[in-house]
Amino acid sequence: MRIYPDTSFLVSLLYSGDRSHAASEAFFVAQTTAEWVTSEWLLFETNNSLRQLCLARNGPDKIMIEGVRRLFKRWHERGNFTRVDADMADAVTECQQLSAAHAIALRMRSADVLHVALLEQINPDLFVTRDADQFKLASQRAFPAQLLS
Repeated sequence: MRIYPDTSFLVSLLYSGDRSHAASEAFFVAQTTAEWVTSEWLLFETNNSLRQLCLARNGPDKIMIEGVRRLFKRWHERGNFTRVDADMADAVTECQQLSAAHAIALRMRSADVLHVALLEQINPDLFVTRDADQFKLASQRAFPAQLLS
């Protein structure tokens, strides 16, 4: 099984201080044989989101987040995470189509739309997210998706 997680899932999985960490970790552990696929966009957004946690009141320090970032990198080098190449120009074209088809009925943040647009190229067996709006959009596009709380 190929699983494409979104940033909200990965941040909660990687950062033990996240309120949904236990649920994300349980889902991840249950999928030990899965191939977890990431895109260059997902890598950037996840690492940037982790770093942004340092700005929160009582947030983690930068040394801890750097350790988490290195762990995530190691999962790509020696674990079951694989980065796949995606054509960003095609993804942006797909974003335009998604917006035209769904933006008047669904809440669509640009970064979330890009993840769903990338699903067309990556073609995972499952898309995992903690974002209800992103889940709705992926479901509208008939991608197998799971919403974790």
